[in-house]
Amino acid sequence: MFRRLYIKWLVWRGKAVDIWSKSDYPADVLSNLCSNGFRFDGMVCGSMEGFLQSLKQKDMDKQRQICSMKGKNAKKMTSTGWQTDQIVWWKGVAIDRQSEEYGQLVRRAYQAMFEQNERFRTALMSTRGQILYHSRGESNPFKTILTEDELCTILTELRDNYDKRDKGVERKKRVFVDMDNVLVDFESGLAQVSEEVKQKYEGRLDEIPGLFGLMKPMPGSIDAMHELQKHYDMFILSTAPWKNPSAWSDKVTWVTMYLDDVFHKRMVITHRKDLCLGDYLIDDRGKNGTSEFAGEWIEFGSEKFPDWNSVLEYFKTEKQ
Repeated sequence: MFRRLYIKWLVWRGKAVDIWSKSDYPADVLSNLCSNGFRFDGMVCGSMEGFLQSLKQKDMDKQRQICSMKGKNAKKMTSTGWQTDQIVWWKGVAIDRQSEEYGQLVRRAYQAMFEQNERFRTALMSTRGQILYHSRGESNPFKTILTEDELCTILTELRDNYDKRDKGVERKKRVFVDMDNVLVDFESGLAQVSEEVKQKYEGRLDEIPGLFGLMKPMPGSIDAMHELQKHYDMFILSTAPWKNPSAWSDKVTWVTMYLDDVFHKRMVITHRKDLCLGDYLIDDRGKNGTSEFAGEWIEFGSEKFPDWNSVLEYFKTEKQ
């Protein structure tokens, strides 16, 4: 009784999560009764409860049926027959409930659910820094298919290992690349516009509808992007004129046309480039936050960086 009160107090303080299907999020989603579907060893699992209850069935057809069930329906199929000899079954193979083999089997199932079910994964990762409990769970491993300690240990390990997955791996440096007169030849687009239209938009040529879709790549820009992509985390960072709505979509169309389908998902369009965190920004002008960029500004078109060959040479030196 005292333990439950203590856990309740920790939950109230935001220090713990007590896993139960009738609790508030994320405790309800972490419950085995929640319908977090996944596939494991070729079997469809409607919930973790379905998987765990199916382990009590020697008959594979019966096991497959229970495994596919949602939590509450699966729980109704529970059996105590396994408790006599402490033998459970998975795909026709007998397993000692108290063995390491059984522990590894259950861990693999939770790993599969964690990897495949975004709702479960998001709920678990939202508990960072909190202690996990299942105060309504059974503590005797000879009476239950999964104890409170086993459940909470597995979930804690999944959570902690997920946060450690990228540690020890060196992060690629991030490079932002401007479009106009860096990746894209602005003048090549104007060359395809009639004099009549140019006169109409004199002093505001960047507002010509469809202009940004007509432009050609700057010499060497496409090859340079693919070369830099091998060694750096590349993003396109551009500004579009407010009074030319088509410019936004034209820029996406241009990137899709001239670069692979990865880069159109790596586009940032903003008037505050200084808000983007990166190591390098390749840009021809210091406007729209470029001069305030926290990383290194590679001033494209300057005496030091007149073209893409000079930029590539510089990055080769930086890599060494």
